[in-house]
Amino acid sequence: MGLRWTKLFLLLSLVLLVPLTAACRRGEATTHVRAELAAIEPDPPAVGPATLRFRLLDSTDGRPVTGLGTVEVEGTMSHAGMEPVITTAREEEDGIYVTEGFRFTMAGDWIVIVRGTRNGERFETRFELSGVRSSAGSPGHQHGTATP
Repeated sequence: MGLRWTKLFLLLSLVLLVPLTAACRRGEATTHVRAELAAIEPDPPAVGPATLRFRLLDSTDGRPVTGLGTVEVEGTMSHAGMEPVITTAREEEDGIYVTEGFRFTMAGDWIVIVRGTRNGERFETRFELSGVRSSAGSPGHQHGTATP
């Protein structure tokens, strides 16, 4: 392969990679709402059904975000090849939301993305959940920082 074809190949590779890197940034906060994990069942988390309780807070004043009713929850991992888990969460008490039908499909570190509408504006925020185990009694396959 000549130098000309090598340059063309590198240029085309860069053009194709730019949209992929943009797609990998899912879950970045888009408004002044942040999410924090409050509790999880089972604890420690394991592959299978799970219940996530999380707080939605106004990131400017720290007050609970209330009155949203139901929000969308997406569970995903940082690596490619995993189908995301998408479900909903309902407000259980002021600013505390509980997932319905969430299921960890793989061991490792998860990213939980929460989407909803507040005051007529769409928001998206996320939190990380490390160390999901392959079963209730065994350590999971770890990616990056792990939480026991």
